[in-house]
Amino acid sequence: MNELLAAFDSDSEASLQAKNALLSGAPFEIWLDPLPASRLRGILRGRVRSLQRRGKSVVGVTECLARLAEKGEQGLLVAYVDDRERGGYLFPLYLDPQPLKVVGCIGFGSSPEGDPIAGPE
Repeated sequence: MNELLAAFDSDSEASLQAKNALLSGAPFEIWLDPLPASRLRGILRGRVRSLQRRGKSVVGVTECLARLAEKGEQGLLVAYVDDRERGGYLFPLYLDPQPLKVVGCIGFGSSPEGDPIAGPE
């Protein structure tokens, strides 16, 4: 967890909330298979549209999509911080593996039983 906390370099609203969730003991998971940032951006855009249609609150989308666009085809890791049990957000994190650094972070509200963590399609 300390390594993941140290990987944040942005003070965006979503990043601050994700760090606070980690510090409060929220569970997290990191997938170790890198995917191209362009593919992750496409997945994220579709997920955000779906969440917004269902009335879910989403934070940090514009900044995250812009930062993923800057990375082009670079392989990134995906992590999730799940603060929904405390009434918070599910935070997908997009990580540059070398050195470990959070490239983008969004948060979306949902119920823990309603939206399981889904991997990159």
